[in-house]
Amino acid sequence: MWENNCNFVGNDYRWMTAIPAVCGDVCAGDSKCTHWTWNNSNGGTCWFKTGVRSSKTTKWGTNCGYVISRSSKVQVQSQGQAPAQIQSQVSSNSGFSASEMTEMLGQINAYRSQNGLGALTIDNRLVAAATLHSQDQASHCTMTHTGSNGSKLGDRIKAQGYNFAMTAENVAAGQTSVDSVMTSWWNSPGHRANILSKDASNVGFAKVVNNGCDSYATYWTQDFGRLG
Repeated sequence: MWENNCNFVGNDYRWMTAIPAVCGDVCAGDSKCTHWTWNNSNGGTCWFKTGVRSSKTTKWGTNCGYVISRSSKVQVQSQGQAPAQIQSQVSSNSGFSASEMTEMLGQINAYRSQNGLGALTIDNRLVAAATLHSQDQASHCTMTHTGSNGSKLGDRIKAQGYNFAMTAENVAAGQTSVDSVMTSWWNSPGHRANILSKDASNVGFAKVVNNGCDSYATYWTQDFGRLG
């Protein structure tokens, strides 16, 4: 994941002269590298960094990026719930393994941190709503925000006892990993806006696989909310 006109300060452990497009590939291939910055010093230099990222700053003419899964694992402990807390709160019916739960929450909160927003915490009522909706989508082999019974997001969340002041939902189908579905959502302005909602404080997510579907086998749901 990389962007234009941004900078991460500190945590440098090595550098090399290169064009910006090279920095991400080299970082991804180096297990120590979690993030990087490129600037035009010496005709173009990649600065490779490791550890928890500093806040992203705007700097024109500079590029920065990070390895999504690797960087989020470094940061997850400092951004809300620890893996043990996540494991204890999320129903096994959500379709996520413990490591996938940690990875998705870590990526959500890493994105939010780099945009000056607070971490979200998992609410099991949102997990239940997301799980039922993914099950519904998978059983009908259809990606949709509307339930097969006509239900909308608000209906599904209220049915789980979550009396919300705000709510939003991301759905996806076909991706086979947390990394791939998060990248798809992040590259979509509407889905990215939900991840970066300043009004959200909780999240729940689920995936369900139906190998009998012709088009897509895996159906993903993220539900965001804030209690009223």
